[in-house]
Amino acid sequence: MRLTYQQYDRCALKADPSRHYVGKWRVDYVAFSLPENAHKVPLVVLGGAFQNFNSYKFCVERIQVDFPVILVDLPSLGNNDQLAPELGMEDLADLLHEFVVQMDIPRVSLMGLSLGSVVASTFAYKHPQLTEKLIVAGIIPRPRKAWRMLLEESVRVLDQQRMQEFGQAVVLYLVNYGKLEETGITPTARRLFQRQMAHFSENEQARYRINAARLLEVEGILGYPRCETLVTTGEYDSFTLPHENGSFAAKCPNATFVLIEGADHLPQLEKRDESLELFSAFLRGVPLEEVGGVRVVPKSQIGSLERRGHERVVPCNTSARVTSESKIGDAFRFDQPVRVVDISFFGCYLQVLSPHSLAEHTRDLTLHLQAPEFSRDLLVFDYNEQGYMRCIFKHGNINEAERWAEMLKDPAWFIRKPLSDAERAAVRRIY
Repeated sequence: MRLTYQQYDRCALKADPSRHYVGKWRVDYVAFSLPENAHKVPLVVLGGAFQNFNSYKFCVERIQVDFPVILVDLPSLGNNDQLAPELGMEDLADLLHEFVVQMDIPRVSLMGLSLGSVVASTFAYKHPQLTEKLIVAGIIPRPRKAWRMLLEESVRVLDQQRMQEFGQAVVLYLVNYGKLEETGITPTARRLFQRQMAHFSENEQARYRINAARLLEVEGILGYPRCETLVTTGEYDSFTLPHENGSFAAKCPNATFVLIEGADHLPQLEKRDESLELFSAFLRGVPLEEVGGVRVVPKSQIGSLERRGHERVVPCNTSARVTSESKIGDAFRFDQPVRVVDISFFGCYLQVLSPHSLAEHTRDLTLHLQAPEFSRDLLVFDYNEQGYMRCIFKHGNINEAERWAEMLKDPAWFIRKPLSDAERAAVRRIY
């Protein structure tokens, strides 16, 4: 079977896609090309978990001027509602390979966004003879423990059918609320995103669990592609941190790492013109330094990228308490005074003043600040014998999160000062 292209129009993105079966697995796709470009290497676009083809209309419009574009939804991704819990990331890459071969496409360029980045990079690594160029945005070589705990927590909230909290939590995990002024993500866009998640159908909920399981199974990247590669993300990406994307780029022999200025985890939506010009320039072979609104990071500088996703501050009153959610009689099972070493929108670094075992309490603790009066549930992703613990907040209420973001800017409550050398050393050890 040979793939055929159609002329692009926006209505085609809203129509039912073409379908191709590889065994029992269904691949949904739409393919566009101008007649004069049909002989060129096409760009295959693999999106994240829940973007539909219409989400890529601007990408198609920009890229199809120079190259054919094929939008692909593999099972459980995008709008492909076929459940496939037995397919892992490498299996999806193999399925994409079979699709390319059966469609008689000699060679492809690939673009993987968010979850799709792992599938695209795995394809490029395993099938270099079929891969022209690779673009990945929002990729993690090895998911960090805090990231895994947040994903597990979102599934737990989903399983308990706390759908409003689930929808808000996903938005708060994906959107850097500490940098909204810089990224310009509008309240309307955030509400629409939250509403989509909160009203998931049973099939969409099942696909969320499947894709979460796929991500949690990733222990590391299978291998690093040797083809010409563009690795990119927003400079304020708090979900897949810039230094994590940079780490992937540093290990690819022919990769260029580019930060999109003023963008978050979804730069193709937040800084659309800059992102699309970057993608187009890379595919056309134009020097990326000529693209406005982006910053090319030399490989020699990747190792010095900031590892933290947001600025830390220190409460004027560093005294606080940490309690557990569970009790024995009227007493909390864990109730200890702590010192707040530093704190941010996303989490905190604490020292338990009278060290106790945290092994049973990594998921059930609450921080209580005295001034300002504020409480937030915690996930403890690392701790040591000296009582230092690194925590992330369980954000699940947008109004409270916005209030917290404003509090952090108030110099009456929080100050910005550098950590001591000893505290910096402790942070490095605990990471």
